[in-house]
Amino acid sequence: MDLSQFLHFDWYTLPFRLIAFVIAFSLHEWAHAYVAWRLGDNTAQREGRLTINPIPHLDPFGLLLILFGPFGWAKPVPVNPFNFRGNKRLGMVYVAAAGPFVNLVLAFLFAAIYFLAYKFSLLNGLPDKAVEAIGYTLRYSFIINCGLLVFNLLPISPLDGSNILRFLAPKSWGGFFYKLDLYGPWILLLLVFIPTLRAYVLGVPLWYVTSGIENAVRSFLGI
Repeated sequence: MDLSQFLHFDWYTLPFRLIAFVIAFSLHEWAHAYVAWRLGDNTAQREGRLTINPIPHLDPFGLLLILFGPFGWAKPVPVNPFNFRGNKRLGMVYVAAAGPFVNLVLAFLFAAIYFLAYKFSLLNGLPDKAVEAIGYTLRYSFIINCGLLVFNLLPISPLDGSNILRFLAPKSWGGFFYKLDLYGPWILLLLVFIPTLRAYVLGVPLWYVTSGIENAVRSFLGI
């Protein structure tokens, strides 16, 4: 799949991009809430976040950003690690990693469905507009899940990558993470709005991730 076509705004493909993003972020946030709940913390459940309904997870600005590329975000899921059973630091790693892991699984799934649909001509007989709509939705679902995977694993507060690093790192790194919490949102805004910086920090790893998943799926399916 050609990645370049997904990195600019296009009114025609907007509905397919939004459908793909809603699926991706809803399951991403549900995964955080579910793992926290399984570990003993029902904070997210009490606040209505243990759901795949996209509305409780929606962040308007994060949704707006997805119009211009495969990056965006939802509202963070509230978690209280003091409620966890067992190792609370490791529990936070599990919770933080759950969202990106779901995006990884979804990326493989949508890539496989896309290639299988065209390999076995599963869309033959459908109207051309329907075939086009399904194709766009599957491709955007693949790209956007890869984008959320890459974006959320960046070690920048408040993204999942920073939480994973925070709870794996020694406690002596507290000062570093304090500064990361302070400046992280500003760093994210620079990444989003400076094209050259975004291309290197987000675009390059996204290309490797999409290419790697696509090649793995093609190899597995014998395409």
